[in-house]
Amino acid sequence: MREFEEALRRARAGVSDPLPTKDGPAVEPPVRQEYARRAEPQPSRPQVQALQPLHAPSAPSNTHVFPPLTADIAFFRESFGSQGGDSAVVDGAFRILRTRVLEAMKVKGGQVLGITSPAPGAGKTVTAIHLALACARRPEQTVILADFDYRRPAVAQYLDATGFKPSIDYFRGEGQALDYLYRNEAGNLLFMLTDRSTEMSAEHLASSRFAAALDSLRGVAEDALVILDLPPMTGCDDTLAVMPRLDGVLLVVAAGESRFSHLEETVAQIPKDKLIGTVLNKAEGAGAAYDYY
Repeated sequence: MREFEEALRRARAGVSDPLPTKDGPAVEPPVRQEYARRAEPQPSRPQVQALQPLHAPSAPSNTHVFPPLTADIAFFRESFGSQGGDSAVVDGAFRILRTRVLEAMKVKGGQVLGITSPAPGAGKTVTAIHLALACARRPEQTVILADFDYRRPAVAQYLDATGFKPSIDYFRGEGQALDYLYRNEAGNLLFMLTDRSTEMSAEHLASSRFAAALDSLRGVAEDALVILDLPPMTGCDDTLAVMPRLDGVLLVVAAGESRFSHLEETVAQIPKDKLIGTVLNKAEGAGAAYDYY
């Protein structure tokens, strides 16, 4: 009876009786295969990961957030729209100028356009603003208008702009160039302004910080057109210091006001491969306020 109970216990446990061997005492049989498999540690399930490209796309190089500029651009258009009150004439003239400038810069493969004049009073700043506004009407075009006429800065005054950090502080070692950019409502027109002048204008424009600023402005967008309002050519060497870093130059001349000797001297100082055109400002005839040559 005792052997029967023991056999029943072993059967319930799934273990058979010891098997006798030919040359020795009985040995325990191997554990049944299904139990052996249960006893083995199960391999961990591999983690499934999404396939990664060989070269993952890089993040945009420029992630700077530009604050909006407080300015009255509508007031500028009303005040400096045209001579004789025909704003359509001025708009048409600057659309033509825009097309020619963008095409010329595209052919040159450049981004930085300097706007200057032989002498003060030719209207280069108004021309620079009008051109920037006209270019920015193309939604896909990024435009940067930077006032680097540190002798007589006027862009901020023409636009009635307030609340911006003057870019002259950048040359005193305060922050980076992109910290001084402000955007329009659409976001594709950026401004770099100052309301303070300095006698160190030429030194600033010839400095390594100016070179670094231009590099930063170029990098805002691959197709960015960077328009620099520069000092007049006669009477100072500011624009000459900048000339090697420019991709193109637009010369603004006041009809009936610019002296021929100043014009001749100015043209001689601008490399021929950089001068993309001349704007005849304040021109009479056919109702046009601006002509391009």
